[in-house]
Amino acid sequence: MIFSISANLDKAQRITESSFTGLNIWERQHIEEWVRSNPEMLGEDLLIVSIEFDRFANSNDRLDVLAVDRVGNLVVIELKRDSAAGYADLQAIRYAAMVSSMTVEVLIPYYVAYRKKYYGEQLTDGEATDQIVEFVESDSFTELSNKPRIILCSEGFSQEITATVLWLRESDIDISCVKITPYQVDDQIVIVPKVVIPLEEAKQYLIDIRRKEEVIEQSARKYRPKTMKILIENHLVEKGDRIFLKNYLPAHLEFEEGNPIFLAEITGKLGQSNAVKWTVDDEEYSISALAWRIFKDTHPDKKDPGGVNGNAHWVNSDGKSLWEIAEEYLENNT
Repeated sequence: MIFSISANLDKAQRITESSFTGLNIWERQHIEEWVRSNPEMLGEDLLIVSIEFDRFANSNDRLDVLAVDRVGNLVVIELKRDSAAGYADLQAIRYAAMVSSMTVEVLIPYYVAYRKKYYGEQLTDGEATDQIVEFVESDSFTELSNKPRIILCSEGFSQEITATVLWLRESDIDISCVKITPYQVDDQIVIVPKVVIPLEEAKQYLIDIRRKEEVIEQSARKYRPKTMKILIENHLVEKGDRIFLKNYLPAHLEFEEGNPIFLAEITGKLGQSNAVKWTVDDEEYSISALAWRIFKDTHPDKKDPGGVNGNAHWVNSDGKSLWEIAEEYLENNT
């Protein structure tokens, strides 16, 4: 419920909710564009990676919006403009199943095409991979989860859909419902989003206490500060320190002592693309983007290595990976 308050603050007037049908608002032409440009409308921070995704084998289906969340899950977003639209849950489940095997390497061309179409960007595969890796708030991220999440977004939801969604959540399927309500205020339309499932009052449909404690514990680890932030702010590495690309190298690459390809320098910066400086070109990179580039450039076929967690590959002068250094510090100081 929304109220408009007068300029002198003495009157409150209720604004009556409208409907998308009555306002001549359509799914693809309007709602999809609003969600695409403002994904926070769905109640969380998402990176949109494709719109109208239709690259399904032997199918003419078209997924409304495909995104990645902060922990590296694909998110299937199904849009409907009214509660009368049936089978939204079934459609979304089918789409989630069809993208569940998607890897970062497979996703990259679609993300590159999306950024070019809507933002005019000419991203290389490496830059696109770097953007996705940097968006995910987990240094352990190297590949997309094989359990995509689902968000249903509509003006309303039938009892059949809400019952199905609650049952799916009880079965550990991560599916949510976001209600978006339109209001007409003078000559403008105001959209009010609200996450209606999961509901605080529907705890009986959620997983038991033991599982919730496990999820909380796992989430705490996933959302820990980024490795480079831990290292720099706690003086575990310093500006100018040398690091070496030595751990868990792909089969086509073997570490060579003294070869500048495997050498970089800590810059002391905490931006998204300037944590290390490469000896070869004296340019600054994110630690994962530099590992990704070296793996790709040295491959005989220039094959995209997919998602790369650079902190696991780069080591200090003692041979300890940056990831290990940060983990040991957290274990001893938390």
